Amino acid sequence: MIIKTTNNQTEGAVKTYLSQSLAASGTALTVKNINGFSDNWNVQIGETGEELTQIIEIAGAPSGFAINLGGTIRDAHPADTPIYCIKYNQIIFKCSTTGTAGTATALAGGTVNITPDQSFTQFDHTSGSTSYAYKCSYYSTGLAAESSDSDWLTPAGHDFYSQAKIRERIKAKALNGSSIPDGEINDWINEYLEKMNRAVVDINQDYAIGTADVAFSGTAQYGTITAADFVQPRRIEYTENGSDWYLMTKQQYTDFAPGQTYNPTHPYYHFKGDNLLGRNPHDSDGTARVSYYKLAQSLDSDADLLPFPMRGYTSSFIKWGEAQALKKDNKYTEARDLELLAERDIDQFKKELQPRGKTGPTYITMVEGWEDGPLDF
Repeated sequence: MIIKTTNNQTEGAVKTYLSQSLAASGTALTVKNINGFSDNWNVQIGETGEELTQIIEIAGAPSGFAINLGGTIRDAHPADTPIYCIKYNQIIFKCSTTGTAGTATALAGGTVNITPDQSFTQFDHTSGSTSYAYKCSYYSTGLAAESSDSDWLTPAGHDFYSQAKIRERIKAKALNGSSIPDGEINDWINEYLEKMNRAVVDINQDYAIGTADVAFSGTAQYGTITAADFVQPRRIEYTENGSDWYLMTKQQYTDFAPGQTYNPTHPYYHFKGDNLLGRNPHDSDGTARVSYYKLAQSLDSDADLLPFPMRGYTSSFIKWGEAQALKKDNKYTEARDLELLAERDIDQFKKELQPRGKTGPTYITMVEGWEDGPLDF
């Protein structure tokens, strides 16, 4: 079983350039700027995937324009060769013989040096099996430090709806895809995910709902909704005894007088600013339970999957990503054409979501036109 992991440490890493040519067998670099380079970290000489690229540990604190190395330089390099400061110089490959339900442990001989002259580092697990699952982590020999483990990787590869698979498909479609950092493509995927998430919320008002409690002490009228993914409220309930909850009615900030009297069994809420929640009454301790629309849950790791409603639209994510890649090539007309196709897909997506309920009759609340108030049909 050959296991591969992408070499992507240089994405967003501290970078400088050789200020003069570098001879083979040397033990120091003369660079244009040493800021951000640290003792016991590593330097990568050259770009990932280039034939002469090498990783060497830094020996001692850099000073002036010099970076001393703990090893010798294998090949000569010209001035202006890029130099990156990276933390790790090895990969630890790990295996679970009971699949993803088990625990991944380091393989014998599975700690290998990163191969920066390739876009990936690989390990041949000669006794591997299709029923096994794998993880890997970075390791720094100079710092004796190990990173957290990666997501699971199985012989079947990444799920069709995963961030990694969508990114691979964008890279395959885009002419310059192989040169675009993974993190940048991940951002494009999440940009389009935001658009799709808004489309779902527009059609299904009960989609992407989160819950947060806001505690009020004494006579305090205001409390802050601290949930990082809060957008706006969908439903708010209130209690003063912790057991009896009452639905709060919305009122405007300007719709009540300071001395107005309220009953805790018929509470009101209003907003002051983006996330400052006000309550009436406010003469004793209480708690408001806020059900709210959430921001789209971004895909943060390779194994993260698209939400269920969007899984029939992976090709739309590819169009959007390919369009962004075309922009990097200054092909704005072609990029805009693809963006329009991706946006039309969102319109089709919204049409397919309607009607949202497909399980039978739906109750519709009639708000006006009846003497005795709202009726359900």
